[in-house]
Amino acid sequence: MSTGELEAGRRLPAAAAQPTVVISSPWRIGWRRFRRDRVAMASGIFLILLVLAIFPGAKLASVALGHGPDDLYPYAVGTYTLRPDGPWSWVPDTHQLSPQTSDTEIAGPVKGTPNTLFVLGADGPLGHDLFLRLLYGGRVSLEVGVGATIIALLLGVTLGVLAGWLGGLVDGTVSRLTELVMALPILLLLLMIGTGIGDGLSRFTLWGVFNNGVVQLMLLIGAFTWYYPARIARAQMLSLRNREFVEAARMVGARGTTIVRRHLFPHLLPSLVVYGTIMVATALMLEVGVTFLGAGIQLPTASWGTLLGQTWGSALNPTVNSPDNFQPWPTIAPSVAILLTVLALNQLGEGFREALDPAGVN
Repeated sequence: MSTGELEAGRRLPAAAAQPTVVISSPWRIGWRRFRRDRVAMASGIFLILLVLAIFPGAKLASVALGHGPDDLYPYAVGTYTLRPDGPWSWVPDTHQLSPQTSDTEIAGPVKGTPNTLFVLGADGPLGHDLFLRLLYGGRVSLEVGVGATIIALLLGVTLGVLAGWLGGLVDGTVSRLTELVMALPILLLLLMIGTGIGDGLSRFTLWGVFNNGVVQLMLLIGAFTWYYPARIARAQMLSLRNREFVEAARMVGARGTTIVRRHLFPHLLPSLVVYGTIMVATALMLEVGVTFLGAGIQLPTASWGTLLGQTWGSALNPTVNSPDNFQPWPTIAPSVAILLTVLALNQLGEGFREALDPAGVN
């Protein structure tokens, strides 16, 4: 190599000789992993569309169809069999039967009565619109699921952080309380308490924000499902409270509340996000189960649990079905909605877990 070539190599700028290193935050790395998970992405998109459909979409659908979820249409069921009309039925737009022409015949609607569309048919012998009650019922069920999860996370994380950070007597008390609540039969307790206090607490709606019974189920489910977030928060605090960055914060004079809020809670957040999605699915299933058994949301309020209960009754008061009045759609529609929602929540939680795993592949 000549002297001129050596001098040219020495004059190369330092930036050209060294590759540029891009540092990504943990959240950006997690989002990059999450986008590669097609099932989790599809679940997230489905849940976004579901929320849009049951909150603004339910009201828009009611306006477009010209009737509400609680409106009664007696001609939407068979005159003698009381069998609900099936999907995409045009029923007479009237809320009362015409006077009987004889003792054996029920008169049809008044001549000239307009028709209204039932997209999924009627939901039972009362002649409600199944499609609208499915949308409005999904709103109630998701409100219970999300509200109960928020209450459980707030209560569980608070107790878990206190137990893990303070230790000693506080840790022992919270641990024993957690073990006690975990040993309780949740569904049986919800049925007993919901039946005992249902008449008073179910009327509490936060000044009309929620339907009757929603706040009651939020409080009851949240009060008996906080133990898993508490155990997660406690375990994380025990593993982090003696780490080097915590000791460094103490040495510069940071108070305990500041250390927990600014240095430790961000480490808890990924685990809580993952578990929160699974808790919403669990709370939703508890709402459906308690309502189906007759101690949750009560008619005429629609929820996915009341839709199933209206078709089959409850365990204590089952509905007698026969081939003459049975229609599969009032059972299939809410069952499919529950299945898809719970499956999407679980898959979304699994996607979050893999995306936020520190040992995952970037």
